[in-house]
Amino acid sequence: MIKLIKKKFTYILIVILTILLVTGYFVNKENSFSKKNEIANFAKQLNIRNEQIVKIQKNLFKDGKNINNLINEKQITFNKIFENKKLYEVIGDHFSKDYKNNKNLNQYLVSKYKTNEMLFTGNIGATATGYLDFFNKDQNLLMTTYDGIFAYSDIKNIKNFKKIKSNLRDFINYDKFHFHLQYGIKDIFVNKNIVYLSYIDEDAKDCFDLKIISADINVDFLNFENFFKTSDCVKVNNGHGFWPHQGAGGRIFLVDEDHILFTTGDFRNRPLAQDLQSDFGKIIKINLKSKKGKIVSIGHRNPQGLFYSKKFDFILSTEHGPKGGDEINLNHKPLDQIKNFGWPIASYGDHYHKNYSEKIIEEAPLNKNHKKFGFIEPLKYFNPSIGISEVKSINDEDNIFFIGAMGNEIKDMDLGLHLIELDKNYKKIIKHVYVPINERIRDIIVSKQKDIVILFLETSSSLLIFKKQS
Repeated sequence: MIKLIKKKFTYILIVILTILLVTGYFVNKENSFSKKNEIANFAKQLNIRNEQIVKIQKNLFKDGKNINNLINEKQITFNKIFENKKLYEVIGDHFSKDYKNNKNLNQYLVSKYKTNEMLFTGNIGATATGYLDFFNKDQNLLMTTYDGIFAYSDIKNIKNFKKIKSNLRDFINYDKFHFHLQYGIKDIFVNKNIVYLSYIDEDAKDCFDLKIISADINVDFLNFENFFKTSDCVKVNNGHGFWPHQGAGGRIFLVDEDHILFTTGDFRNRPLAQDLQSDFGKIIKINLKSKKGKIVSIGHRNPQGLFYSKKFDFILSTEHGPKGGDEINLNHKPLDQIKNFGWPIASYGDHYHKNYSEKIIEEAPLNKNHKKFGFIEPLKYFNPSIGISEVKSINDEDNIFFIGAMGNEIKDMDLGLHLIELDKNYKKIIKHVYVPINERIRDIIVSKQKDIVILFLETSSSLLIFKKQS
């Protein structure tokens, strides 16, 4: 009898728990739907706001003016949010003991400065987009906004960036550069008092390419000149696909006294990444004197981070995958021969849509193995994607790196900083730490002495500054 009662009680308990689980599922589903609907509505509101700003900007441009300068004509002002804190104090409860005890992170004090004086972004989830670099022996910072406002500051007075006039408008002949989320500037890089700037350009009607222009640094006026352009442009109507965000690339890094490296995406015209006659979906070495380019590696989708170790002769690059499959790629002795990293034949991600034509699937099968098809395997891939961005070495041995993540989900390791450590042979990752900053990290710069690291956080339009403790 007692057994029967226990059996009935157990059965009733299971039924109750099942009901609770099912009820919880539908409540969570409803809440999830509500949350998604709220986010969708917020995105629509942002789009309306952006369209309103665009209309104002277009009218101002007719008179040679810029809406950013109406906010503050002389400078971009950053306000201090916090200063000289330990990273774990900033992250709070999300920062575990493992992170607190990481010596590579614990060596820094962190400060944050935020501005409300920048408009236009490279993503709907961003307040503003900016790129940075050091100049004048790391005593000054140069910054450009997504739409080409230039400013500089003293490293000791990072609150005030004084604006610099330029002739950038002479090179931009299409409206989308200024008013569309997917175009604009892609990187700046300073070498020997010369600033190199990459951007997406409309080379011909409905045909887009990547260009680099350069100027001697002059804090009164930047007089840009043509430096480099890709050998071809990608037509919007090409039979394969077109998506300017995927053509971004645009990262620049120094190889030696005479050369820089330059990354390009494929603009979603996927076959271009495997085409040696095209400059798209590549890492290219450019001669600073002749301004001619030579392909270093192929099979890239959208390389957003670029680092070259002169001391150990390797390239570490990052690139956006499709739905999943963001990659960290390692290329040893990169200048000896052209290496192939597989896109779009191989990828650990998937196509965004299921209804692609047989032709596109045949051209871009996204096989889940690189080595099997004769390509170089990624050092690491992320599925789901993290919205991977810039990569920079933070030590003299070039085996410890900061990597930025954009995206919009903390649970997927987006919106934060990734620290990776390579083994002594520079062939595999032996440590990976994720720091949830809860901001989209667009750009990362490191001083020559490796004592200062600065991140541009585009979610709130802020600078996050890491300084080594003395």
